[in-house]
Amino acid sequence: MTITQLHSSAVWRWAGGCLCACLLMLAAPAWAQKTKSSNSPPEATVQLSADSVDLGDSVVYQITIDGVSAADPPARLTVPGAKVEYIGGHDESSRSVMIINGRTTENSVLRYIMQWRVTPSAKGRSTVAGFTMEVDGYKLEVPSISFSVTEPKGNPNFRLTLECETKTAYVGQPVHMKLVWLLGSNVRSASFSGSDGGTQYDVGAIDPRPIATRNRPPQNNEPYRVVGFLGGEAIVTQGLGELGGRQVPRITLDLVITPREPGKIEVGPFRVATDEVVSQRPGSMMDSFFDSFNSTRRTVIPSNSVTLEVKPLPTAGKPADFAGLVGEYAIETKAGNTEANVGDPIPFTVTITGPEPLDALKAPDLDSQADFASAFKPAPEGWEAATGAMASMAGERSFSTTIRPTSTGVTEIPAVRLPYFDTKTGQYAVASSKPIPLKVRASREVTAADALRSGGAPGFSMPVGVQAKLTPGGGGVLANSESLDALRDQRLNLAAATRTPTGIAVLLLPPAVLAFAFAWAWKQKHTDPLRAVRRAAVRQAIGRISGAAGPEALLHAVRSGVAPFFGAEPSAVVSSDAAGAFIPSGSRAGLQRLLLQLEGASFDRQPIDLASAKRDAEALLRELADA
Repeated sequence: MTITQLHSSAVWRWAGGCLCACLLMLAAPAWAQKTKSSNSPPEATVQLSADSVDLGDSVVYQITIDGVSAADPPARLTVPGAKVEYIGGHDESSRSVMIINGRTTENSVLRYIMQWRVTPSAKGRSTVAGFTMEVDGYKLEVPSISFSVTEPKGNPNFRLTLECETKTAYVGQPVHMKLVWLLGSNVRSASFSGSDGGTQYDVGAIDPRPIATRNRPPQNNEPYRVVGFLGGEAIVTQGLGELGGRQVPRITLDLVITPREPGKIEVGPFRVATDEVVSQRPGSMMDSFFDSFNSTRRTVIPSNSVTLEVKPLPTAGKPADFAGLVGEYAIETKAGNTEANVGDPIPFTVTITGPEPLDALKAPDLDSQADFASAFKPAPEGWEAATGAMASMAGERSFSTTIRPTSTGVTEIPAVRLPYFDTKTGQYAVASSKPIPLKVRASREVTAADALRSGGAPGFSMPVGVQAKLTPGGGGVLANSESLDALRDQRLNLAAATRTPTGIAVLLLPPAVLAFAFAWAWKQKHTDPLRAVRRAAVRQAIGRISGAAGPEALLHAVRSGVAPFFGAEPSAVVSSDAAGAFIPSGSRAGLQRLLLQLEGASFDRQPIDLASAKRDAEALLRELADA
C-alpha cells in the first residue's frame, strides 16, 4: 500500500465518522433529556437602595424571595422613628433552555420582589428589624438591616422658608403658614417631609384651588401641581420669586397648624427632597431610547422652624353649646318659601363663614336650640352639605335640610346660634342669623264626605261632567261612587291640534329633533369614523387601570387606550409618540411624562408610586375620552 492510498483510506474513515455523528445529532430529540432546578425551600434576602440617607429623604427597602413566583406582603412592616409605605411587589422569575450536543437542559428560576419606601423622622442609626413570614407553606426568616440618617447640608441653589402669620395662638385655633421653595436649578421630582406634630399640633395642607375644581387633577394650563407631603399628596402653587438677585421659579405650599396643647411648640423644620439636574451629557449610539441624558444628584433642602406661644381657652363665659370653634365666624340662613301649611316641608339652608380649613365643620344642631325644638320638626335625614355654586367659595360652607312648622302660632323661623371663641377679643361670642318671617296656615283634612259635597272644602269642586245626584255617605270605602257620569271626555283630537300654531309645533317638534340627532350622528361618524373606536379603547383601558398589579400592567393598559390615536398596536406605543395627530395639545406633555415614568419603572426598575400613577393615568384617559 502506498502513502497515497493510506491517506485516501483515512479520509474515507473520517467522512464516515462525520456522517454517523450527523445522523446521531438528527436523532437526538428522540432521546434528549430535560432537567430542572431542584425544588427547595424559599429563601429571603433584604437590601436597601442606600446605606445612608439625609433626614427628609427616603430609602427603598426590598425583600427578594427566591423559590416562589408570588407572595403576600407581611400585614405590617414597622420601622421605629420612620414612616413606611408599601410600594408593591412583582414577579421576576426567569426560564432558560439550552441545547448542547443534542441534550436539552431547562432551568427555571423563581423569584418574587417586594418593596417599601422608608422615610425616617430622626437622625441617627435606623434598623428594619428581622421578622418571620409565611410563604408557600414555609416559615421564612427575613433578616434585619440597618442604615444611617444624617442631617442634610442644604444646597445654595435652593431656599426653603417656613413663613407664619402670627407668633401666638389659642388651643384649637387654625394658624396659617406657608412653605416657600425657591428653585435656582432645574429639578425632576419633589417630596416634602417633616414632623406631623404628634400630640402637640395637627398639620394639614390647604388646597389653594377653588372648591369647585378640587375633585379633579390639576390641568397643564393651571399654576398648580401635585407633590408628596408627609406620606400623602398636596397641591402647590407655581409662581416666580427672587434668589441671588435673579428671578427663579417659586413653589408655595399652604399649611394650617392647629395647636392641641398649651405652651411653646416648635413647628418644623420641614424638608424637601429632590433630584437636582446638574448637567446634561451628549447622547451616543450605545444609548437606548429610554436612557436619560440628564445627570442628577439627590439633595435635601431644610427649612427654618417657627415657635408658637399657645394659650389655653378660658373657662369663664364659655357657652353651654360651645362646640370648639376657634376664630371668627358668621352665619346666615335662607328659607325656600315664607308661607306654608302646618306640617309642610320648608327648604332651609345655613351658610357658615370662618377660617379655613372648614372640611370638619358641622351644621348647628337645631334640636338643641329651644326656639326650633318647640316650633319646628327638622327632617330626620339631617343636614346635607350643599354643592355647586353654593360651595364654590373658600372660607364658607353651606348645609341644607327641611323643617316643618308644628302649629299656626309659628310666625317666623328663629335665628340660629353659632357659639365660637373670638381670637381677636380673647372672649367667647355667639354668631346669630336673622329671623325669617313665616306665615303658617292651618292644614285642613279632606274627607270622603267633603268629596261628595260640591264646594264642601275650600277650593274643591267636582268635575262639571257629574250629572248623577249623589248623597252623603258615612265615610270609608262605601262612600266611593261607581258612576261613569263623573268621567270627562279628554281624548286627544289630532285634527283639532293642527288648527293652532302650538298644536302644530307639538306635533312636529319630536320628529324634527330626531332627524337632527340622526343627521348629527351620521356626520360625526363619517367625519371621523375612528372616533368611536378611540373612545371604546379609552373606556376599556380605564376599566383595566384599577386591576393593574404593577407598572407593566399599568403601562399596557395606557398603551391599549392610546394606541388607536396613533394607528398602531399597543406594544408599539412609546413616549415619543405623545405628539400624535389625534392627541389634544393640552394632553401631550402629560401623556409623554406618564409613559416615560411607566417605561422607566417597567424596564429600568425605577421606584414608582403605583397609586398616584393610576390616578394620573385615569385622569389623562378621561381627558382623551372627551376630546
